[in-house]
Amino acid sequence: MNTKILKSSLAALMAMSLAACGSSGTAASTASSAASSTDAASAPAETTASGKDSITVAIDGQFTTLDPALNTEVVNNYILDHIYSGLFKLDPSGKANPELCDSYEMSEDGLTYTFHLKKDAVWSDGSPITSKDYEYSYLRALSYGGDNAWTTYDMTQFLEGAADYNAKALEAGPDFDCTTEDHSGVGIETPDDYTLVLHLAMPCTYLTSLMTGGSVWSAVPQGTPQHDSTWSMSTGNLTSGPYVLTEFNENEKAVLAKSDVYWNKDTITMPNITMQVITDPDAQAAAFKSDEIDFATGVSIEVAQGYEGTDNLWIMNKPLTYFLAINSGPNGPEWAQNVNLRKALYYAIDKDALSDVIGGSTYYEPLNGYVPHGLAGIDGDFRDEADADGYELKYDPDKAKELLGEEGYDESSPLKITYKYSNNGIHEDVATVLQQMWEAVGVEVTPEAVESGVYYDQLDNSDYEIARYGLTASSSPVQFLEIWTTGMQVTPQVDDPAYDDMIADIKATTDPKEFITKCHEAEDYLVEENCYIIPLFQQLAPALVQSGLSGQEMEGTGIFFGYCHY
Repeated sequence: MNTKILKSSLAALMAMSLAACGSSGTAASTASSAASSTDAASAPAETTASGKDSITVAIDGQFTTLDPALNTEVVNNYILDHIYSGLFKLDPSGKANPELCDSYEMSEDGLTYTFHLKKDAVWSDGSPITSKDYEYSYLRALSYGGDNAWTTYDMTQFLEGAADYNAKALEAGPDFDCTTEDHSGVGIETPDDYTLVLHLAMPCTYLTSLMTGGSVWSAVPQGTPQHDSTWSMSTGNLTSGPYVLTEFNENEKAVLAKSDVYWNKDTITMPNITMQVITDPDAQAAAFKSDEIDFATGVSIEVAQGYEGTDNLWIMNKPLTYFLAINSGPNGPEWAQNVNLRKALYYAIDKDALSDVIGGSTYYEPLNGYVPHGLAGIDGDFRDEADADGYELKYDPDKAKELLGEEGYDESSPLKITYKYSNNGIHEDVATVLQQMWEAVGVEVTPEAVESGVYYDQLDNSDYEIARYGLTASSSPVQFLEIWTTGMQVTPQVDDPAYDDMIADIKATTDPKEFITKCHEAEDYLVEENCYIIPLFQQLAPALVQSGLSGQEMEGTGIFFGYCHY
């Protein structure tokens, strides 16, 4: 599915970004010491109850980088989230819990965070992970170069002085050395080895959710090359997570072995994991059927339907929303400026029927709200909280016709719209169903299919009337909401100063409950009140798991296999 990723690493922008000196060793110079640790870790320390000490997971894409400061792709997270740990770890409900820190405090104004690092957290060679490692990592990421601007977005937005430091590094280019350049203006302090203080330029209530997994906010050892990531594509590098990388070919597979020195190793039940690259869904299904793999992450809906009712089907509840964007901005069509016409298009869509046509609600769960399931709310899931209040906008073709009539449109003078979609995946089927539903209420629809490689470029440049959109993020509901502020759009398609003010107010809010309450209000304003976008469904990806294997967990947009066992 051609989807923008709000990667707050990840979640994600689009739909998704560190510093001084000390010596934990470089990625290259510590390879020999890391190798001895790797050898020890690669020897199976235990087996599961069935005697199996390894699993093979089929991954549906080739790996592109294992540098936390550069990664923007979910496929790389399958490895990164196992070999690197963040200061925090997402649980299946989307809540961030302390991982490599014992505790933290936030100042009353929300601008200063003090993290107390775990003293028993070590690199894979047994050396301590210190606050200086984080300082170096953050400054390294900020000075890496222009190709990691996406990953450093949150960092340059929230960390005090980071934007100016980043701009200076970009101007200087590869000669910029973050170990010697003055970084006194960047909001990073290291009072001692196990205390990290971050000063923010603006509040970020979900900062802890950003600092999870193998993201740009995780640490790499001091001395890791500053303007290069090729080192990450080899074994022997020092890592901080529950696994170490023992074998790697970006086009074929990665082999992970449980680390003997991981601070919480007793919770890790699977000694060895092989991530096997199998890009073809049918090939994954065949390998699963012949018991060559234990877990298939990329099978088709048709294959998954054949496993319904068995313990082999596992639905991955990724926070991914599929919706329609209406170009109501200054470059959009005149009809899109009219809220009644936008609502008429909404009322004409039977989301349950649409879901049934493309595969059913097991895989395409109809959404009345924009933010998908899988993100933390006040006391539970954000989407569940909003759904409990109900919705005014729902399928009502008679209401659609009424609104069209009020605006002067009827069978003799129909509203004419162009619907744009990318010509891959399910999008053509969705377009066909939408065209039928809109034409049933008297709207004349011209479908326009576009090559997937240029699709989002056209949307970013406001070259559409109404179009399908896919977006995923894993840290906060506001990540979904803020992309429709004028400052976040390349060219405004939603141009509403009141909405901009709402999002600015949310981002300045420091109380977590008040923050989520305001996110709910902003979503209602965006969808229910103004119908700038039309939510359709959440795509729930099917996976296949061999009988007897359990323990896998969704963590944001990724899956963690460390708790697996037979």
